[in-house]
Amino acid sequence: MTIRIYPSLLPGEPIETHEWTGTLAGFFTSKGIDYAAHETQPVAVSVNGDPLPVDRWADTYLSAKDDVEIRLIPNGGIFKGLGNILGKIFNAVFGWLMPGGGGARDYNSPGQGRQLETSQAKANQAKLGDAVPELAGRFRRFPDYLTPPRRHFANPREQWLEFHACIGPGHYQIHAADVKVGETPFSALGADGHYQIFAPGANLSGVSTHEHWHTVDEVGGTSSGTAGLELSTELANRENTQPASYDFDGDEISRPTGDFPTGWGSGTIVNVEYPRQYSVSTVHVPDGGFGYNISEITGYFGHALPLSTVGIGAIGSTTTYTVRSAVDQGGGVYAIRLEDDGGSPVVLTPGTQTMIFGAEIPRTVITYGEQDLTVSPGGFQAGAVSGSRVVFAGGTVYGEWTSEFVATPGNETTSTLEFDFFFPGGLAYISDEGALQNRTVGVEFQHRNLAGGPRVTVQRTYTQRTLDQIGFTERINIAAARTACRSRRVGASSTSTQVQDTIHWYGLKCRLPTRTSYPNWTTMSIRLRSGGRIAAQSENQINVVATRILPTLQPDGTWSAPQPTRDISAFARHIALSIGYTDENIDMDELLRLHNLWVSRGETFDYVFDLTTVKAALDAVLQAGMAELTVADGQIRPVRDGARSTFEQSYSPQNMTGPLRRTFRSKRHDDPDGVEVEYTDAETWTQKTVICSLPGSQRLKLEKLTLDGVTDRTRAWRIGMRRAREIEYQRWEYAFGTEMDAFNSEYGSYVALFDDIPGYGQSMLLERIEDHPDGALLHVSEPLRWEEGQNHIVGYRRPDGALAGPWSASPGPDEYTLIADIPKPWPVVTLKQELPHVYFGTSERWTFPALIKQVTPNGTESASVTAVNHDNRIYADDNNFPPN
Repeated sequence: MTIRIYPSLLPGEPIETHEWTGTLAGFFTSKGIDYAAHETQPVAVSVNGDPLPVDRWADTYLSAKDDVEIRLIPNGGIFKGLGNILGKIFNAVFGWLMPGGGGARDYNSPGQGRQLETSQAKANQAKLGDAVPELAGRFRRFPDYLTPPRRHFANPREQWLEFHACIGPGHYQIHAADVKVGETPFSALGADGHYQIFAPGANLSGVSTHEHWHTVDEVGGTSSGTAGLELSTELANRENTQPASYDFDGDEISRPTGDFPTGWGSGTIVNVEYPRQYSVSTVHVPDGGFGYNISEITGYFGHALPLSTVGIGAIGSTTTYTVRSAVDQGGGVYAIRLEDDGGSPVVLTPGTQTMIFGAEIPRTVITYGEQDLTVSPGGFQAGAVSGSRVVFAGGTVYGEWTSEFVATPGNETTSTLEFDFFFPGGLAYISDEGALQNRTVGVEFQHRNLAGGPRVTVQRTYTQRTLDQIGFTERINIAAARTACRSRRVGASSTSTQVQDTIHWYGLKCRLPTRTSYPNWTTMSIRLRSGGRIAAQSENQINVVATRILPTLQPDGTWSAPQPTRDISAFARHIALSIGYTDENIDMDELLRLHNLWVSRGETFDYVFDLTTVKAALDAVLQAGMAELTVADGQIRPVRDGARSTFEQSYSPQNMTGPLRRTFRSKRHDDPDGVEVEYTDAETWTQKTVICSLPGSQRLKLEKLTLDGVTDRTRAWRIGMRRAREIEYQRWEYAFGTEMDAFNSEYGSYVALFDDIPGYGQSMLLERIEDHPDGALLHVSEPLRWEEGQNHIVGYRRPDGALAGPWSASPGPDEYTLIADIPKPWPVVTLKQELPHVYFGTSERWTFPALIKQVTPNGTESASVTAVNHDNRIYADDNNFPPN
């Protein structure tokens, strides 16, 4: 079925359309509406043009062919009941508050949830997928993060924090003095702080703050108090556990089991014990007289070239000899003869022997793998060699790898990485004389594609001579991928007190796709020099005092061009327009009347809205102007109560369907005897309270009243005093029924109520009216009760239900007549229509002045009415000022 929802019983276009199959009760349930909780329903339902009573909503199945209309019943202007629907069935959440649906690529609002009420927020927040707060009037706003805060080192001694933030939908006036970090204006920061405001739709592609940099939380400050993950080296990570054999091949050394130490890498120096079989023979060399004997050693010497000197023996116990001669036999095989330091020939035991040559030749690691090395010089013969050893000898050492951290969130990919390194104690060598000298530290950063592929290594070397804290930010471009990263130190960390070279891996960030324009929002870029220049707790306290720019209501009822405004009327209209309403949906005459009153009294609305409903928002806006929200004839109508002197309608036994029920609420010991009003102070932007009570109150129990949008003490006190006086003086409640008459009244209508109680006013029908020398002679249907010594008055009901009069009255010729100077035209007395109602009594007790609170239709032909007494004492403090 198609469900069409209309704003009133009048002809017009639907404001919403829904497709649904099932019962109407099921439809309401799907929208979160418990219609059964309402004693009377604020809507009328028809199916294919025929009314559908409430008792059939739950059991009447509606097919796809049915045409269903739901029409809101104005309820005589009463919003109660309708408001419960308006917040749900119409989805009347501020349409302009909601960004697009959240998802992995939804960068409209980054971050997580909210922790504070927006109007009272004391810090910038990330509100991913949440409502975009709406600022009304003039109010302080802590803009929400649009991009995550990004820290980076612009140079070794300058760290900057930057981000982009949302001030709110629409346009604002913001003065430079009202843009602050905490309580400090940006202008006081000088070169240490910069901001820029951007109107909706501005191109941000040239502004660095628009970039979305995801910061990896796992890299940074630790619970042990360090600023980052410390990169250090340990002696243990240099020791090599030797396998039973190594595989050699030229300049490559591989181990079949285990791993080489993690502290080794490119630039590490190792010694290699490389046992080989050698043939030793004794050779006699004639030399003049008897000659001399010398050993000739034949075997593989490719790993010990050049053969000028050679060492025989294991690492640490090598004997070095000079090569007297060497004959190359090809393939790295040589026949060599040795002499000692004195030049004497070396003679060894003849035979085949396993010997170690060149064990202490320094070999530099060129490439490192966990199970294989490439070294220089190499020259090893291919094959597995038992009893061989590879031992650390110095050179470059490496720290332990940090854990490997995924740099990209979710399934995102990145093509740009940033990594930060921080030296908390500076980087320097302190000489014995106290002079600072250069100290060098290297780092190694690796990244890999999580989908597969090798690790890619990036090395950086830092040389400084300073004891100041310094940091470095490095940026690299990579092929787009989901990426994992790790890092380690290159170079031994010193234990000397003369060396400062502690290094922390301070940050890891990846750049994600982002927006270059926000069509509907005013935004701002923020750049702060952080580190030691401003306290960390202030870095997320960027705030502005902004004034909303909206069209304002003009004396002729038109709207101006957008301008800075705090007008209640301007924002009330803005709310209505935001859900698709037009000025035709607003009672513009009443809005203009109240606008002039609000402006003359200096009443404004200043607030920041979070997620809310249209009704709740309009309630808050109008409350700041002592008004309330109603709907009359399908139009939004603001109603402001106040001291009254002219009645609007009248109700008496002549048009009541039952007796007038009067209920007096007497004072009880637990009744509030004052009101505590909470409001936001526009000077300090903090919550303050003002106590409102009548003279003689002991203030033992205070009613709490929170005023959103009121920012000065006097206005808060006046509203609170009106409520305190309502508690004291508004104690009568009235209830009665009528046929269609009550549909003339609206919420807040000032009406006259009459009853047959002796001592109070009388009501009767006018049977005839004729000229009299003192005005008019009225003939009525009931005998008149005159009270000696009292002033009597009379009035009558016009055909539209309005009350005419009262005027002074005097007795006529008989008890059924009275004389009053009633201006013409007089009421028409004819049997073609209901006779006019006449109201008569003393000026003191002529009627019960009342304010309509609710008109509840009983179908389309009758209504039930509730009202409260009207008392001008309630408004006695509307123009007064609070005590000091």
